[in-house]
Amino acid sequence: MNDPIRRPRQPSKAIPSRVERMDSEEFIQLLRQNVWLILVVVAAVMGGTFWYLQRETPVYTAQSAMALTNSEVRISQVDTQMEVYDLTRARVETELDRLRSRNFAEEVAESLDLFDNTKFLPLDPNGPAMGSRERGRAVIDKLLGSYSLQRSGESLVISVMADAEQPQLAADIANAVVETFIRLSSAQQVTEIEKSTEYLRRQIETTGEQLALEQMQMADFIRENVLDDTELPERLRRERSHQASVLAVMDGRGQNDPAERARLEKNLAEVEDQLAARTRNEMQLSRMERSVDLMSTRYQTMVERLNQLEPQRDQIQPDARQVTVAEVPFEPSWPNIPTTLALALPAGLMLGFILALLRSSFSRQIWTGAQATHVSQLPNLGNLPRIRGRGLLGRRLAPAWTLRRFPRSEYSEAIRALVTIWSSQAARDKGRKLAMVTSALPNEGKSTVATSLASVAALDGMRVLLLDFDPHRAGASLMIDGNLKTSSLSQLNDGTLPVEDAIAAVPDYTNFDMLRIDRDSRLTPRAIDDFAANILPQLTDAYDLIIIDTPPVLGVADAARVGMLADETLIVVRSGKTPERALQNCVERLEDSGVQLSGTVMNDIEQRRYRQMNLGGGYGYY
Repeated sequence: MNDPIRRPRQPSKAIPSRVERMDSEEFIQLLRQNVWLILVVVAAVMGGTFWYLQRETPVYTAQSAMALTNSEVRISQVDTQMEVYDLTRARVETELDRLRSRNFAEEVAESLDLFDNTKFLPLDPNGPAMGSRERGRAVIDKLLGSYSLQRSGESLVISVMADAEQPQLAADIANAVVETFIRLSSAQQVTEIEKSTEYLRRQIETTGEQLALEQMQMADFIRENVLDDTELPERLRRERSHQASVLAVMDGRGQNDPAERARLEKNLAEVEDQLAARTRNEMQLSRMERSVDLMSTRYQTMVERLNQLEPQRDQIQPDARQVTVAEVPFEPSWPNIPTTLALALPAGLMLGFILALLRSSFSRQIWTGAQATHVSQLPNLGNLPRIRGRGLLGRRLAPAWTLRRFPRSEYSEAIRALVTIWSSQAARDKGRKLAMVTSALPNEGKSTVATSLASVAALDGMRVLLLDFDPHRAGASLMIDGNLKTSSLSQLNDGTLPVEDAIAAVPDYTNFDMLRIDRDSRLTPRAIDDFAANILPQLTDAYDLIIIDTPPVLGVADAARVGMLADETLIVVRSGKTPERALQNCVERLEDSGVQLSGTVMNDIEQRRYRQMNLGGGYGYY
């Protein structure tokens, strides 16, 4: 027996942080701990999804497709001629953007008469009025949101997916987008041809007028300058030669007739002037002829281009052709209840698992011995499975009866292993005969563990005494026999009640006794000291093992006081019930009171988890 006055130990340090990866056993344990949470989340997700889908308005989807031509025909703005260009990626992207534009959507809406269709966009009493600009914008916005475009890679095929609440409207929208694109592309080409032909007509008319005017001017110029007389230059040259010859003869003969000479010189000068004027007029006529020829060529060219463009108007090839005509769908594409529920199932499982992880991270309950060791900084000496229920109703029987009736059950083997550990520790210290069993909170199984330890030790041949120092509930006594007599602690201490009279034998056991104090006994420090001085020496001489069952540590102060009597103290931790903070406070309180702590005992572990965690076992496995 240890000295009741013991030097207090230093309080335990704060719980160190622990970072561990979740292994397969911890994963299975997490699923088992939160299986109902996961199932509830899955049921809620699927139920909410089904309720939402039932309230959704059915939407029908129709698909049409068109193939763009490999090349496009355009009229050159330089020479107003038809030119063929290869279709580039940039051109395809431009066409896709045009299909998504508001102007194009307006054309589609007009072709389907959607602006006045109240089924497509119902009238809202507080919304825009029929025919207003705001309603037009709303119709275009809804139409743009009702169809989408898809293109696979570098393919020239564009698929149009249209959604609507009416199946016929869905097919109409899908087909109208393609038809409107084809119609607008053809109309655009026709418009360009008409603009070009109109431009050519105006140019031909203007050029024709200018050509006629220049021809008239050239004719007048010829007539005015007698350019149509082709012999006139030759006559003037002969006249010039004659006048020059006469002057030369007069100079040779020495005739000096001033009047005649002046007349001849004047005639010669006039002839020279006429020849020079004739040359200048011929050059001007040449320029006028070249201008008329050039204008005539332009006129003929424009006439030819006009003759080429006018037949093209009736031979226009659109920029695309429809390859798939949208059919009226029979079943709605949304809501797709089977597919959506099939997707909701893994989503619910994932959400449930995430919530389970969050619950596990926020949960401070202790589930395993390793967790108890981490929190308490004490070794975990045993893992006790839940006592299996017996009979049709699955009643959980008293530990003493269960251990005697089923000595090879999982629970019996686990208790026996705990006693073995305690016995091996007691063998190293011959004075260790008293073990206190307590817990942090009520209903954690401390009385069950204390009764089980005493029963197994007695079955193994040890003389065992169970001290029920829990006057409030007397859990250990009720598990043994509810009619066991009670004793007053004060009477035991003052000797008015002999110890032999206070001790009662446990039924069906030969070397298992019990001492139960009554509810009126107060476990004051004075009473504990008197019990240690007067009663405890007699008990340690008579028994091999004394187990003390006390109230919870955090409930009352009795456990810390009684713990001064014990050589060692076991703290019972109930799997999945004991909070980490409660265990830590329990250890700190007992250490501050100077109680010798040996370790923890995990209690009430589920049987299946008990096997999977490989925490021990016996013949009950086989």
